[in-house]
Amino acid sequence: MKTELVDIKNLKEFAKKIYDNLDGRNILLLHGNLGSGKTTFVRELCEVLNVENQVSSPSFLILNTYIDNKKRKYHHLDFYRVEDELDLDYIGFNDLIENSKDLILIEWPDKFLDMIKKYNHRTINIYFNFIEDNINVREVKIS
Repeated sequence: MKTELVDIKNLKEFAKKIYDNLDGRNILLLHGNLGSGKTTFVRELCEVLNVENQVSSPSFLILNTYIDNKKRKYHHLDFYRVEDELDLDYIGFNDLIENSKDLILIEWPDKFLDMIKKYNHRTINIYFNFIEDNINVREVKIS
């Protein structure tokens, strides 16, 4: 597991580095407490990718799909408020993760890791942790 200290001001640069090193993987699992930088990371990554629509947390919708200026799609999911697998079935999650070659970004994936684990060969885990006494820096672990 690789660990970095990332300043929130440099999150766009960090996001670009992650994207440039996907190596065929298309599922980013974003772990961390509330406010640790998961949605901000997605927003910065989408800016790097020239996404045309506004990026926001899909906390209530569960899924937001963004499109870049080349018409590529990026799927941003947030499992924080998801109660059970039926909610995921309703939005077509299984079909999305099974068949999509689009980039899939999942916040709070720990709630449904059993559903995701068979795709481990396509995933990158990114853990955002607060640094004590420094609100602008996160310890980020990548595996």
